[in-house]
Amino acid sequence: MTPADAAIPPTLLSAVVAIGRQAGLPVSAWFSGTGLEPGLLDDVDVRVSLDQARTVLRRVVAALPDRPLGIEVGARDALLSFGFVGVAMRSSATVGDAFGVLDELHRASGSLADFIAEGLDGDEIELYLRERWPDPALLPFLAEEAFASTIAFLRSVLGETWTPTRLFLSYPPPVYAARYERFFRCPVHFAADADRLVISTDVLGSRIPTHHEPTLRTALAVCRSLIAPARTRPGVVAAVEAMVNAHLHRPLTMAEVATQMHISERTLRRQLAEAGDQFGAIRDRVRERHATALLRHSTLAISAVAAEVGFSDGREFRRAYRRWTGRTPLAARASADGSQA
Repeated sequence: MTPADAAIPPTLLSAVVAIGRQAGLPVSAWFSGTGLEPGLLDDVDVRVSLDQARTVLRRVVAALPDRPLGIEVGARDALLSFGFVGVAMRSSATVGDAFGVLDELHRASGSLADFIAEGLDGDEIELYLRERWPDPALLPFLAEEAFASTIAFLRSVLGETWTPTRLFLSYPPPVYAARYERFFRCPVHFAADADRLVISTDVLGSRIPTHHEPTLRTALAVCRSLIAPARTRPGVVAAVEAMVNAHLHRPLTMAEVATQMHISERTLRRQLAEAGDQFGAIRDRVRERHATALLRHSTLAISAVAAEVGFSDGREFRRAYRRWTGRTPLAARASADGSQA
């Protein structure tokens, strides 16, 4: 996966947008030129690239320089911080099992950094933070969020009074350093050689009261599908797909999409060509996918399906659907019903 591939759930971006709105800031400006817009982040199918996420987060950090944004984001409930990964963690049998889920599937949570656990054979375990693509401007935010979300999960299982042993951070103390001590409630060492959280190995065997195997299996399947290679595509393609999908009733033109992405139509065409795609092909792909789902899983009349994907003329829709799939809408519905297509 490259920094331009859209494979990351926009969990962190959604969280900072909410904080920005509460602060009364013009959050849309954070997305200028990225191919994203705040309204797209709530779509369950939207994925962002590392480049897109880093661009937005740099602007967020610059706009709110004196706030512990990562702690604010990470201190939320695990189901908000980790999404379906949080469901799987909460459904695991022990804390150690939950950490195993996090180790395998943390990318499905929208994380922009990785954890490496060391010292499992001793009395302490060290959770090292590793940036995928080092960015000094974002390190404090990423470290705060990663360590705070881990602490929040552990306190939800072990009790609010639980504390880690030590926290080491490789950057100088920020202006709000006192907030670290209030939240983590353990010795915090800045300007360290690495970013790592130290906890007692004893916690790994702690039972999780919400353990439920059927929920765990379902959540693991969902998380694995979220990071499947087939879902990965260039960020500009993913952004265009999301915008087209959000306006199926009245399909957007390429110029309109470019305007929403805060770039020129020429730039959008060039970026799509570099990604090996074209606007018309993306629009057809999104419309065909939605139309096929409606034909297979709804009882809408074919004329209504046509309207749902932006066709005012049923005959035009039938011609387009045959061009996309090689068969008629009626044949697609009959096939879904188990009839002779």
